[in-house]
Amino acid sequence: MKIWYAGDKSKALCEKCRKVVATTFDYHDVPFESGIGVAKQIMAATCDECGTVVAIPPQSTPAIRVAREIASRPLEVVMAAPFMDTLDLASYRIDPSAGVILRKSLIAYFVHRSVNDDSLVERLRRNAELHREKWRSWHDTPSKRLSMKVTPRVGDEFDELVKKSALNKTTLVKSIVMDIASEIVEPEEPRMMPELRRMAAALAA
Repeated sequence: MKIWYAGDKSKALCEKCRKVVATTFDYHDVPFESGIGVAKQIMAATCDECGTVVAIPPQSTPAIRVAREIASRPLEVVMAAPFMDTLDLASYRIDPSAGVILRKSLIAYFVHRSVNDDSLVERLRRNAELHREKWRSWHDTPSKRLSMKVTPRVGDEFDELVKKSALNKTTLVKSIVMDIASEIVEPEEPRMMPELRRMAAALAA
């Protein structure tokens, strides 16, 4: 497999010029097609006529993958205070020293494990029905905002879970918090605690 260096020449099809053009390799900041994030200073070939990036060699793939994981998108919901209290208590049980840093990881963990498991998707739907009265009783409590940045992969999984569960974004997060309560907060000895503590230790490394 050829390694390309700055200044190397080649040829490629330029969609902007609508023809095969001469190209030059160099390091460039290349935005992702999604519009979210940029792969910074990766080797790429640009059209010698218009300057458009027209080719990215295999050697740049690892750097693009890392940049795509780092690129973030917002996930924000406003919920009654008891939801946040539950999320923070679960985080405390996993790692008392972690504070609120585990909020995002817990949500991401439960999204990832649910998105491809129809039984867990159905349980999220049931949560919205079973706990409806409890949630209504919290309407007079203060509201708090859960605001976090997630990777595109987590964001895509969350969007997919919204579709599969037929719940809106806020209701889905509330249902996930109910799952977290039933599996981490309420049991005397949560079965998943060893796995979650390993996750927390990795985040703290």
